Amino acid sequence: MRIVIPTRGRVNRQCTFGFLSPALRARTDIVCPEREVREFYTLRNDYCCVAQPDPDMTIAQKRAWIMRTWSERYERIVMLDDDLEWFVRKAPGDWHLRYVTNEDMDRWFGELEAKLSPALPHAGFGPRQNNNQQEPVWRTPDRMMYTLGYHLPTVLSVCELGRIEHREDMDYCLQLLRAGLPNAVNHELTASQGGYGKGGGGTEGERTVEASNADAERLAELHPGYVRVSKRGYTSSVPRLEVVCQWKKALEDGLRGRGVKL
Repeated sequence: MRIVIPTRGRVNRQCTFGFLSPALRARTDIVCPEREVREFYTLRNDYCCVAQPDPDMTIAQKRAWIMRTWSERYERIVMLDDDLEWFVRKAPGDWHLRYVTNEDMDRWFGELEAKLSPALPHAGFGPRQNNNQQEPVWRTPDRMMYTLGYHLPTVLSVCELGRIEHREDMDYCLQLLRAGLPNAVNHELTASQGGYGKGGGGTEGERTVEASNADAERLAELHPGYVRVSKRGYTSSVPRLEVVCQWKKALEDGLRGRGVKL
């Protein structure tokens, strides 16, 4: 399994990479605009950078290009946001979290790699937010975010890539679930991301509320009956449209479509 970190405008702020173990760093590609590659290599000698073909690619376009391009060499990849901090449950039965060790990361990324297969082609780790309300298990199905693990031959054979520019990860997840292909999300290892709309990262300069709202409506159009759109107000951010996805219903309908009795 190859680890891929799409990024732009954060050469000096590669939080995710810093949390990876040495063994995982050796399996990691940082995908960035060509102008940033030399800057990365001046900072540390264990970076492996790949220049994206168009410096102005959106994150959705970049992810689609990564999946198609990496599929020529790898069956499994996990794409990580570039600003993640990582935590793990302190002990069995204890919902409190601590920062990860190298051993934690090696163990859980090994489990992720073992999960990804034609039968279960998408998997990842849950967010830190509300982690105390989650069971520390691999849950199927569940919302994927921040960490997007894919069995590429299966995903590329089932999904139409690049249909929307925002929430494209949700679109892929729903396409796969509706095809009767489950995912799994683990909540013992968890990640925390920077706030909405902060500078840099894979979405620098491309995320606007108007565009995000339009794609929320578009996601509902692509998956009628599985996506509900609602307006949310935030104290620390701007009001915007959010979506609620019926992951379980999508998978159950997909399984029925394949003739599986539930």
